[in-house]
Amino acid sequence: MSKIKIGLLIIFVCAVVAVSGCMASPLKLVISYPGSWNGTITTDSSGTQNIEGTGDETIELGSMTGGLTVHVEKQEPSNDTLKLSLIRGDETIQEGSSAVESTGGELDDAWISVYLTP
Repeated sequence: MSKIKIGLLIIFVCAVVAVSGCMASPLKLVISYPGSWNGTITTDSSGTQNIEGTGDETIELGSMTGGLTVHVEKQEPSNDTLKLSLIRGDETIQEGSSAVESTGGELDDAWISVYLTP
């Protein structure tokens, strides 16, 4: 009987470690665009943070749960696509990009809005 209890305890500990590892995976925002851009990252826990840069950039967001909204816009008119990717560990959680307008032009901004769970 004690071998069964020890086996169950080992399985339980492994499951807790596996779940903890998933929750601890850092969140990254990847911005892909050849030109200048700026925007905001808004979270339930820390409010709004301004971001800006030129070219491709990865922003480490750490481990977080709750609401997250990202808005990034081009700083000059361009037909190049602005792409956002929200990544946790090796998994892409959500993507957003500037979309082509019905008139054929490229929009100037991209959005991601997601509620993150552990």
